[in-house]
Amino acid sequence: MTVDFSGITGQKDVVDALKASLTNNRIGHAYIFSGPCGIGKKTVAHILSSILMCSGGREVESCGQCKSCLLFENGSNPDYCVLEVEGSSIGVEEIRGLQRDISIKPLYSQKKVYLIPEAEKITVQAQNCLLKTLEEPPVYGVIILVTSNYDALLETIRSRCVRYDFKRNTFDEVKGFLTNKFGLEYNEADFIASYANGVIGRAIELLESEDLEKVRDRVIDALVKLKGAGREAVYEINALLEESKDDVESILDIMLLFYRDLLVVGKYGNENILINSDKKDIILENAWGFSMEKLLDNIAVIEETRRDIKKNANFQLAIEVMLMKLQEENE
Repeated sequence: MTVDFSGITGQKDVVDALKASLTNNRIGHAYIFSGPCGIGKKTVAHILSSILMCSGGREVESCGQCKSCLLFENGSNPDYCVLEVEGSSIGVEEIRGLQRDISIKPLYSQKKVYLIPEAEKITVQAQNCLLKTLEEPPVYGVIILVTSNYDALLETIRSRCVRYDFKRNTFDEVKGFLTNKFGLEYNEADFIASYANGVIGRAIELLESEDLEKVRDRVIDALVKLKGAGREAVYEINALLEESKDDVESILDIMLLFYRDLLVVGKYGNENILINSDKKDIILENAWGFSMEKLLDNIAVIEETRRDIKKNANFQLAIEVMLMKLQEENE
């Protein structure tokens, strides 16, 4: 079966640029695919790897029939290596293993491709070790670094790679994907797409999650209590964020979208475009308890907290400061 980029939703700039480099035979020896988790970086890297390794002479798709393609399809092509993270970091030994392997010419394929998901977990020492290969790569070797944190890579690494930035999908792209792929009804796709924040992988996780409704109920309940200046609500949100530390984005999104709905009702009086439409009674009951300025401030505070956490700020301190600011003027 042939493999190409036709199944990728959005990412037109990335796909067009990759197709152009393949058509013009301008293949780099190292790439960085950067963007949010779940945006499709690894999927595109997998497709690109298949095309690069194909011996069938195609330009922007793999033939699906040559030895390399057949082995790649069943996951046994020795010329393709995915350096999976087993612990919290990728160390020097893993990189040295890559270097030993890349020194051996490909057995069945045009190229030997090394995919490193979560490349932000490569230690500084290991990045310096990898630098030697990036400076003097074998002509058949291609390394693809996939990362959700571009800044975690050393400048010396970044300067020797071709960078492709994956953008968040539009709301309509995510919604269209959900309706076409999973056959969701309009309202359900609308709801999931709103919480996916432009990330299709996130939309799939939410669709398959049994906890979204429970977590959303807890967060909205705590935010309503927070307005009443109750310390209990502060502890409740704090505990929920601590429990969900690995997926804090979801909690912050729920908070943002709740305040957004309050803003929509309070400013425009429009009940028909609520994201949390099933919580309409709660939203209507609480919308008039906030000034427009306060709602906008709350939204800005949550976004600021999101940025701080991404920059590796002290998690507990960032959350405590956020909750204090959210509670201001409500006490």
